[in-house]
Amino acid sequence: MSTVSIQLPDDLKSKVILLAQKKSMALDALVGYGLQAAVVQDETIEWMMRRLNGKNSELLIAQFGKFLEKTKSGDEPSHGEIEEARK
Repeated sequence: MSTVSIQLPDDLKSKVILLAQKKSMALDALVGYGLQAAVVQDETIEWMMRRLNGKNSELLIAQFGKFLEKTKSGDEPSHGEIEEARK
């Protein structure tokens, strides 16, 4: 585990502290979570760019459209069912 010192504008620091309290998290845990999310997002975008490099975008869009046409609507869960499943 490493220690890092960062400088934040006062208003952002106040908001981050409130958010950490709201989520019942330590400030350092919330900051670590946010940084981890940013790294994962960047790695995912890089992976996607490598996979799509050199591909025909019009063909990909057409194939995706065909895939979407095959989907069928179903019974969507209610808000209450979603909340119950989250417990």
